[in-house]
Amino acid sequence: MAAGDLITRDGQLEWRGILLGAGTAYGWRALEGWLDLPQMRGGDVDRPGQHGAFPGQLLAQSRTISYSFVISARRATREQFTAAVELLRAATTPGENPDEEPLVIRLAGRTWQALARCTRRSVPTGLAYDAGYVAGAVQWVATDPRLLELPGYTASTTLGAVGSGGLAFPVRFPMPFGAAARGGVITWTNTGTAEAWPVWRIAGPVRGPSITRRDTGQALEFDPDWIIPAGQVVEVDTLARTVLFVGSNVSASDRLFTRGWFSFPPGREVQAVFASAATSSDSRLSVTVHNTAM
Repeated sequence: MAAGDLITRDGQLEWRGILLGAGTAYGWRALEGWLDLPQMRGGDVDRPGQHGAFPGQLLAQSRTISYSFVISARRATREQFTAAVELLRAATTPGENPDEEPLVIRLAGRTWQALARCTRRSVPTGLAYDAGYVAGAVQWVATDPRLLELPGYTASTTLGAVGSGGLAFPVRFPMPFGAAARGGVITWTNTGTAEAWPVWRIAGPVRGPSITRRDTGQALEFDPDWIIPAGQVVEVDTLARTVLFVGSNVSASDRLFTRGWFSFPPGREVQAVFASAATSSDSRLSVTVHNTAM
């Protein structure tokens, strides 16, 4: 089951296989940090001997998400109340060295995911607890503050065919030549609010593949003499800046000669062109990318 598959309506959260929020024992009280802009860290440098500063790069810090809930007799019997508290405790207890896991929330008809770790759980045990009522909270921290919409966008293309043509006899001027090999094109618009970083997969056989963003000319170009054999797939993660053979995780980063890493900016249609040093009808480029928000 994929992350977010349990969610069926707005106002629900999924974490480690359990649902919180609307229609569950964990009634929604408040959600903080999800739509908020995370705290920013700037690289401003003070102007020597003058007022103000020189503006530097502005980057987001980790995102902190807090969910406040209530469990009450209106939502659960006494037995269900105890079971709900124990289930929540189990789902929010971290391991010794926990990895970040999907936290998925649906609001206003759109489902978004952050990779996070649970850092705080509050389950007050006053007199109300004995009566089957608790108003608590759970907090997560996502070191990557970006939110990715689910499901992601996937598409693929083959290399374009070589155009027909050549010299026609008798020769007349200007002489017509055949068209060069035309790369396949993947077109996508990021409907989020932040830059979206794609994961590309190049399936062989192909020699010297390249991926170029048409409007800016930024390109990922491999050694023109390097061949990805038939049956092999190379994954290019533009956010992690890795180039790996799928299955073996062997790096092919040394074969990437031009490193014009590019993203999909928000609200703009972008075309990515797949080309190679030699055409192959069996080679294919595929992409997985998410609408991204900050």
